[in-house]
Amino acid sequence: MSRVYSVDDVHVEGLMVIPENPPAISVSARGWVPTSGWSHPDLAPWMYIVPPKDGILDLDFVATPPTGLVLQVFTRISVTKAFPVPGWVVGVRVHSSTNAVEDKIHGAAAPSPAAISGEGMPLPWPFPWWAPKSDRR
Repeated sequence: MSRVYSVDDVHVEGLMVIPENPPAISVSARGWVPTSGWSHPDLAPWMYIVPPKDGILDLDFVATPPTGLVLQVFTRISVTKAFPVPGWVVGVRVHSSTNAVEDKIHGAAAPSPAAISGEGMPLPWPFPWWAPKSDRR
């Protein structure tokens, strides 16, 4: 796997959080590769010994380069990936061979008391083995 040539656009969305689980995000990135035939795009997170002070998680935008004959034209490539993140993450920075693009997490607001208690959720509750805990007693 190699880094793609450039990244143009990054969008990060916070996913619905189950209180007992770590927060999760969905990251979408679009960019360019220098030839046709690139496959298996992915976002590879950097490993940290100490979390960065800015709260930005770094990701490499990588893909499998082609083998054999290819067209020498710049080609669009995109990827979307969802994964759990540590609580300190406030955004991501996606790196390519020539640049990096950053975005903050959108939609990651704390759940409302109604969401925690399950009010407004479709009935019957879609996951019979798990129901949200309520602060109301």
